[in-house]
Amino acid sequence: MRAGFYKIAVIGGDKRQVYLAQILAARGYDVAACGLCENVHGERIRETTALAEALEQADAVVCPVPFLRSGKITGSYEAVDMNTETLFGKMPGPTEIFAGNIPDNIRGYAEKQGHKVYDMMQEEQVASMNAVATAEGAVAEAITRSPVNLTKSRCLILGYGRCGSALTRLLKAFFCQVFVLEKDRMKAANASVLADGIVSLEELADAMESVDFIFNTAPVMILTEERLRYVGKKAWILDIASAPGGVDYRAAETLAVNAVLLPGLPGRYSPWSSAEILADFIEKRLGLY
Repeated sequence: MRAGFYKIAVIGGDKRQVYLAQILAARGYDVAACGLCENVHGERIRETTALAEALEQADAVVCPVPFLRSGKITGSYEAVDMNTETLFGKMPGPTEIFAGNIPDNIRGYAEKQGHKVYDMMQEEQVASMNAVATAEGAVAEAITRSPVNLTKSRCLILGYGRCGSALTRLLKAFFCQVFVLEKDRMKAANASVLADGIVSLEELADAMESVDFIFNTAPVMILTEERLRYVGKKAWILDIASAPGGVDYRAAETLAVNAVLLPGLPGRYSPWSSAEILADFIEKRLGLY
């Protein structure tokens, strides 16, 4: 099927969804947009005020990354029917669904209904490029928030997955001293190639006393009240893990520790690049690339 015959609903989300709607329309798709964070215009774009209307005749639905936040479809919108009940109740027969970080129960329910579900954050290339955008956003936040130069600063990264490794490479380009906490032995070995040192959990408190920036990528409560007591007064904790993050924020406030949870960095700092990556993935999966 050619792009011109394919109808795609783009719903919810952040600025990535706005650009994604524009990119898909420019590539020849008929796009119905609903619940986007701002108005989007284009020759092949139809804006709707109701999700049910956007889903009419849709061959594919592109949901946000992440799909849900606080139990609701991610986004800021006025559409009263922007919910999973409408999404699965109004799709015209088996549909291809794209989203990111889809809960297992939602995915299972959709597949039982005959829909084909793609979690874009499970795709290695998409996830890796998303990690690059996240790392760049984290660096931008560090520069903006801290009274300390990022260049040649001392940084501690908690976790060495995709985001941790991308962040390590970026911070080394700023001539930072980078220390990594990673429990997985293989990942820790990989981190040791670029990092200036590997920190164990037993060494974490001492390490936090002497760094300017702490970047958390681990989606588990690692920075407890007890550990937060060791954070320096000028240091900043930048938490880029999935919500609810890895910091005891109530304790951080009580202790006057500088800590911030930073969800959705790709949607804030590189939404166009991120949208292009998602558009390429969608076209490949639809067999139209």
